[in-house]
Amino acid sequence: MTAAGPDLSRAAAALVDPWRAAWPDALGAWGRTTRMHAPRLHTGPVPAVPSFAWYDSSTVEVNVDLAQVARLGLEDHAVAVLAHEVGHHVLAPADGRTRVRIAARVRAGLVDRDDLVPLVANLWCDLLINDRLQRTGGADLVAVWRALGGASDPVMALVLRACELLWGRPRYELCGTAVPVREDAAWLCSRLVRAYARDPVAGSGGFAALVRTSLATDLPETGEGALAGARSLACGDEAPLDGVPYGVADDDSLGADVLHPALDPAVVGDAADVGDAGAPGDGSAPGAADAGTPQHGSGRADGRGAPHSGILPPELHATLAALGSSATLEDVAVAWYRERAAPHLVPFRRAARPGVPDPLLGGLEPWSLGEDVADVDWVGTVTASPVVVPGVTTVRRHVMDDEPVEPRREPVDLDLYLDSSGSMKDPRQFSWVALAGAVLVLSALRAGARVQATTWSGPHQVAGTGGFTRDADAALRAVVAYFGGGTSFPLWLLRRTYLGEGTSRPTARRPTHIAVVSDDGARSMVPDVGSGMERDVATRAVQAAGGGGSLLLDVPAGAVPRLQQWLPEGYDVHSVTGDAALVEFARRFARTTWGEGR
Repeated sequence: MTAAGPDLSRAAAALVDPWRAAWPDALGAWGRTTRMHAPRLHTGPVPAVPSFAWYDSSTVEVNVDLAQVARLGLEDHAVAVLAHEVGHHVLAPADGRTRVRIAARVRAGLVDRDDLVPLVANLWCDLLINDRLQRTGGADLVAVWRALGGASDPVMALVLRACELLWGRPRYELCGTAVPVREDAAWLCSRLVRAYARDPVAGSGGFAALVRTSLATDLPETGEGALAGARSLACGDEAPLDGVPYGVADDDSLGADVLHPALDPAVVGDAADVGDAGAPGDGSAPGAADAGTPQHGSGRADGRGAPHSGILPPELHATLAALGSSATLEDVAVAWYRERAAPHLVPFRRAARPGVPDPLLGGLEPWSLGEDVADVDWVGTVTASPVVVPGVTTVRRHVMDDEPVEPRREPVDLDLYLDSSGSMKDPRQFSWVALAGAVLVLSALRAGARVQATTWSGPHQVAGTGGFTRDADAALRAVVAYFGGGTSFPLWLLRRTYLGEGTSRPTARRPTHIAVVSDDGARSMVPDVGSGMERDVATRAVQAAGGGGSLLLDVPAGAVPRLQQWLPEGYDVHSVTGDAALVEFARRFARTTWGEGR
């Protein structure tokens, strides 16, 4: 232990009581109704966390390393430090969903620096929190920055100079003179903070674009020492990311183009009226030259290629990876399709089954010799006479059948086959027909049905659930699987499921709907003449399934009539090539295939 070690430990222990006493004031900075349990005040070193204070959304608690506080000389700033961490719970990012949404927009704004996503996202949230506290929360953030000293890297210089402009402080009071900072970029940053003070997600992309363009030549390469000053002060959410927060995949705003602050009307729309803080008075937008590069985002206009807006699975996976998540692309795709399919779920058919009669017990009647002995009601017989004389004193209970008024209804199971040949789009990137398949899977499971999902490509390229299941994740993993090989429909699986093989019984036990997701590769369901294979397997299978069949094809609607002559009989053919077509398919599927309109 170094010489300073024992002194820091004693100083940290001495801070526990005064910092705990400051907690009510820190909560009060965000309003009298703000409630959180007491912070965790660490007196020993916490090596895994670079900052002296941080917030953990998984436990919803504030943490402070008091030894670091003592080392940095922040002993007298308990209210400001604690109130700042409370701000991560109250204002930005507030929850896991918003955390990922902010990171997604920051990643789009940084374009090619995924390594900076957590840092830039945290600095943006810090700016919003600190500005709110300094102006209305009664916390002295200026004193905190003075105690920490000036900026040691270009990002912190930009942030601290923006704080000087926001709070009307003299130039260099907070940022210092060690690192130069562009005045126009700092002015834009300060304007951006005020413009999006109540919408952290909307302003995060612009902040990232400002950092990327204004510091393009100053940002160091990736490495442990890169932006060490900013990283040592980053107090982002230390909670691990488990899975994909619901509400991210279906957020269309995440696919919008990133607008640089110099081009954002919310930031510079009234620039001509601003004459303080070094702002230009001629109405020009500072930094506009830097913002002349193409804007970046994931919005799409191609109805066949991807959604018109929103974030796609690869982009969402990259965002989560930047935040330290271990989720695979397959994991993200499963969650993405589950969420995007939710608005399109369709009523799933329930097959009517004759009800089982309920027996009604009637009165006692004589039992005669020659009738089944099991029918004798011995309790009634002995009650009537203690002397049992077969055929004379023996009685039986009369039983009547109560026919059920309503027949039993059972959901029709789903047998889904997804084409993953080279002509199909990779579902892990995006595929409209895979989204249609997810609609069917989740609709069937919601109705209580079982699902068998199979991904197929060339010969011997088959993967899936291996049978009927109620596991939504297992079925959706089959939806997003991809081979990219040839095209050979697994007729043997249809035969085994519905027709049996040799002496084996079919594996389907209830009425089942067969759905095939493909393009013109669905023609392989009917083998060529002379191939030696049965040409009517698919037709006989849908007849034996008893629940109908659907072919969901990624082909133009006009091509369906010409293609239908090559397809098996007994299946309804749907063209699914875009968002509107998907919604129309869902409605038509409910109305015509199942006979249940919405």
